[in-house]
Formats: sequence, C-alpha cells, structure tokens
Amino acid sequence: MKILLRTLRAALLLRLCALLLPTALDAQAAPPVPPVPSRADSVRADSLRRAAARRDSAQVIRAVQVTATLAPTRVLDAPQAMAVVGGAELRRAQGAAVGDALEQLPGVRSLSMTTGIGKPVIRGLTHNRIVTLDNGQRTETQQWGHDHSPNVETANAEQIEVIKGPASVLYGSDALGGVVNVVAPAIASARGESPFVRGRITSAFNTNVMGPDATLRLDAAREGFGARLALTGRMTGDMRAPRGVLANTENETGHGEAALGWSGDRGRVALRYSARSERIEIFDDPVAAPGYTGYQRLSTGRGTFEGERQLGAGLRLQTQLGVERNYRREYDAADAQDIALGLLINTATGFVHLHHAALGPFSGGTFGVFAMDSRFEKRGTATLIPNSQSRGLAAYALEHIERGRWRGTVGARWDVRDLSVEDDAVLGLAAQSQQHQAVTGSAGLAYRIGEHASLVTSVGRGFRAPAAPDLYANGFHEGTRAYERGNPNLRVETSLNAEVGVRVEANSLNGEISVFNNAIEDYIYLRPFGTGGAAFDSLEVVQGNAVLRGLEGRLAWRARPWVTLQAAGDLVHGTNTAVDVPLTFVPPPRVVLGARFERPMLGTLLLRPWLSVQGERNWRQTRVDPRDVAPPGYSLVHLGAGATVMAGPRVLLVDVAVRNLADTPFRSFMSRYKEFADGPGRALVLRVTTEF
Repeated sequence: MKILLRTLRAALLLRLCALLLPTALDAQAAPPVPPVPSRADSVRADSLRRAAARRDSAQVIRAVQVTATLAPTRVLDAPQAMAVVGGAELRRAQGAAVGDALEQLPGVRSLSMTTGIGKPVIRGLTHNRIVTLDNGQRTETQQWGHDHSPNVETANAEQIEVIKGPASVLYGSDALGGVVNVVAPAIASARGESPFVRGRITSAFNTNVMGPDATLRLDAAREGFGARLALTGRMTGDMRAPRGVLANTENETGHGEAALGWSGDRGRVALRYSARSERIEIFDDPVAAPGYTGYQRLSTGRGTFEGERQLGAGLRLQTQLGVERNYRREYDAADAQDIALGLLINTATGFVHLHHAALGPFSGGTFGVFAMDSRFEKRGTATLIPNSQSRGLAAYALEHIERGRWRGTVGARWDVRDLSVEDDAVLGLAAQSQQHQAVTGSAGLAYRIGEHASLVTSVGRGFRAPAAPDLYANGFHEGTRAYERGNPNLRVETSLNAEVGVRVEANSLNGEISVFNNAIEDYIYLRPFGTGGAAFDSLEVVQGNAVLRGLEGRLAWRARPWVTLQAAGDLVHGTNTAVDVPLTFVPPPRVVLGARFERPMLGTLLLRPWLSVQGERNWRQTRVDPRDVAPPGYSLVHLGAGATVMAGPRVLLVDVAVRNLADTPFRSFMSRYKEFADGPGRALVLRVTTEF
C-alpha cells in the first residue's frame, strides 16, 4: 500500500508538470490557431537549436571560474587544483544532495547516509574541513554530523565550482580540505534590448525510488532591472537495493528562490532569498533496530545582499551581506510528537572586497575583510551540545602575477575566532569561552608549456578552529544513530598542502593529472570507541597529526568526430601518524572508464543525439582503522543517452540514464550503513528540460 501511494503521488506530480508545461509555454506563444509557427518562432527555434548544440557539445572549453582566484580565470591558468561542473554535465548529474552531483569528479566522493544525504568528500576530507558556498555566501548548516548534508539546492545552479585542497586564505576556517561553491545564474538584464520574460522547466523521474522532481525557473528584465523566481520539488520513495527495499529511506524536498537586481554602467546590486524544507527518513540496522522509523525535518532560510561599484583608477568594490537560519529537528519515530534533538543555528556573514588592477609587481588582486556571527540554540528532549556563540573576524589579500607564460598567485590571511558556551547542567558544563587565531598563506604558479597545456604547482596552509560539537558533544545523536563524545582540550588544526600537476585543453584532448601531499597538524577526527557489535555505534573526538597523499587524474580524447573516450581515477592514503593508524572515511582507489558516441543530427528533429557507456571499479579499502569495516570491492556499469528534440518551435533536452545497469549488489566504503545494507540497485532516470 505504501509503495502504491508513493506511485500515485509521483504520477500526480508528473501530471502537474505536464499540465504546467503547456500552460506556461502557451502564455508566451502566439494564438494556437492557425498552428503554423510565426517567423519569430522559427527564428527563435533556430537560435535555440544553436544554443542547445553549444550546451551539449561533448568537447566544451572548460568554464571560466572565480572561486579559487576571485577573478575570472581559465582552469588552465589557475594554479590551485579545481574543477567546474556546469551546463549539460551538471544537468545530468543532478541528485537529491550536493554530493550526488559531484561524486564523479576525480578526487571527490560523497559520504552518504540514506537518500537525500550526500556530503562532499574532497581528497579524503569532509565534515568541517569543507566549506560550502551558496553563490559565494558561506553556509553554516551544521555540517559536522554524518547526517548533516549541505542544505543547498543545485537544480537551478549555473555551475558548481570545487577547490581541491586548502583555501583558507579566501575562506578561512574549515576550508582546510576544499571549497564547494554552488553558483547561481546571473540576474537577467535588458539593457539595450526589449523587456522580456523567459523560463525553463525541468522534470525528472527515478524508477529506483519512484521519485519525481521538477524545477521551474522564470527570468524577467526591463532595462537594468531584473528578477528571477525558481521553484523545485522533489520526492523519493524507499530506496531499492539489489537484494531488497531499504525501509525508511524516503525523502521530500521543497525549495524556492526569489532574486531582484539592478545593473548599470558602474555597478550592480542584488537581493536574493531562498527557503528550503526537507523531510529525510533515516535508515538503521534492521537487526539491531528492527522497525526503526526515525526521521529528520530541516528548514533553511537564506538571504543575501550583493553590491559592486566601479570606483575608477582600476578599483572595484564588492560587498556581500548574508543571513541564514538553519533548523534541524530529529525524531526517533514516525509518530513521535516531541523533537528528540533540535539544532537551531542563526548566522550572519559579510565581506568587503577591494579589487584592484595592476599595482607594483602585481597584475591585479584583492584586499578583503570578513566577519561572522553564528549563534546555536539546542531544542528538543535530548541534549548533545550546549548553546553557544561563535564570532569570527579576518583580513586577507590575494595577488595575481602575470609574466609571459607564467601565471601566479600569492596570498595571506589573519583570522581570529571566539567561541563561548552557556552553562549546561545536563552536560555538566560551566559557562566558558575559547579564542583561536591563525595565520594562513598560499602561493601557486602555472606555466604555459604551449597554447594548450600548462604545468601547475602550489603550496597552501589551511586551518580549522575547533567547533562546539568537537569540544563539547556528549550524548546520543539521533541522526547518526551513534553516541558522540567531544574533547574540550582540542587545539587549532592546521595543514600544509603541496601539489604539482599537468593540464591539457585542446580541441581533441582535455585532461589533467595531479599529485598532492597534505600534512595536517593536530588533526581532529571521530574514532569508534564502543564495544558493541557495530563499528560506529560510539564515536569520540580525538586529535593527532595526519598525512594524506594522493594521485588523481582525468582524460577525454576525441578519437573520432563521433566518439570520445574518457578515463578518470583517484587514489588517496590517509594516516594518523601519531599512532600509525589509517584515517577513517578515506575513500578507496577508483577508476572510471567510458565512451561517448554522438552525431550532429539524426533526421530533422534530433540534434546532437548521444549515447554513453561507463564502467567504474571501486577497490576494497585495505587501509582501515582497526575498528572500521571495509566491504569488498565492486564494479558497476552505467548507460546514458539523450538528444535535443525539436518539437515545432520548442526545444526539449531529453536525457536518459541507467545507473547500475546489471543491478549489482555492492556496499560503498563511503556509506554510513555499509555494515548492514547494500547500495542502490538499478535506476532508470528520465530528465526533460525545455526553455520558453
């Protein structure tokens, strides 16, 4: 009955999307009689054909990025390792969590815990070592828990930029392992053209979880004023593994965003607000906790003001002010009336950047200041961490150097962070405070070997200040289904990362390979300490030096005009050097091989039809903590196909993917429930996108 209800709900949502699509389109189209497209429609359709062809080209020049440098920079010239996912690639990779959209990138994995929870893992580091940005705004969504996925929507993103390695010079504490920036589309402008309203609708369905999702986006502009509205709804039923259904793994998400902006000759301003609501069921060991029906409710509201102003003399002032409210409620049963664990955090952030043109030996750069105030309040019947307030202040500079074939960056930053906690009788804590300071720096060089290749190297120092959960947690965490114990004597965690790599961007060849060594002093991590049958039923925070070393690479070669061969892989070793024990949650070696076949046209209605086949091999993790569990290695096969379909004056982008084609049973080392449940079985995902 439960599956039937979910199926009916999915069918209703898809029917709603089907009804909405022609309604929205007809509102913009000419009268339906006669059904002959106007010349304007024909011209517009031709324009859409060309745009669709550019978007879905198999060999696209890598996107311009700004997250790692604060200035528009090609990936080929960026000294620090990074990756960009955008356009058709991002559309096809969409999932219920940020980690789902990134886990195919070399060096990036997703730490999963039921559907809807996927935390990015970058080069073996996750949790509070990865900063997540929502269009440049730092998010504080309590990312310290295994079950705390970044509450940022990617369905409406222009692209996602990932910095691999320390980025503390620009982003401060927690950017020790990397940064994920979900970049929103620019607010529309009609300067120099007629006012307009346009939109996009994407609808999808996943057969594994009987899960539909849909996104509607509207853009409007008149002269320099623009606006955007985006709505996303997503539902997933219980996940199906090859050997059975995993009960209590449903997820529901609703997300809305509104943005207003104005742009002129000398500057721009923008206001943006988003609201997100989620209900995520938490799977647990059916033997240890039979019939468990616990779940989470999450709500996140985020508001942002952005402004830029040209000051003359090559100076540009950029300002961002943001507020965020994240409320996580965890319930121990589906019919529970009381919140077992409530976690509420209100955060205000702001930065001011002064960008300059050539100055002395530098070709350009940025001076910046950053401030943050974050206040946590516990709610519910259980206590895990005390009420607390964290405040931060920082000043920094990042400069660029260009000399012939050389491109370089050098930067430095000073941070101070205060953390104060209230009296807590349950935890036996008296009111107290701590202050942490850190100085970080980075330097990088990119040397153009030729027009299409570069040699890059960088060194960077990152830091992470201990957070309240690291220091004072002491109780059962309903979301992770584990007892967690903090350590009040923690010191600031610092790292020194060095790496070297080679990148190639040519018409028929695109790729890179990098090696890195990240030495972390006073590494803070969770280690199992319980005596029960499950390895992760009890976790404590400990500290000790660590080293992570790795190799990662990717290559795409257009062997023929109609076929592109692809290969990618990554390997990372993490060791607690204080006790010579492997670190937990470090992903095992992985290799992905694939081929993509495409044609410019098939008949008169299909543009760029394509077919892809991909195989991935995940080896068993042989370097494990003595208390950890390492499932066997496994291999999976995935298929994909799609085309740009011309339906009169309309353009439909149709993508079909089959994940785990052979319905192979497997258990990912990066799964929180790897001890007692398989990963997802075969899934057919159909996605249709159209613009109007």
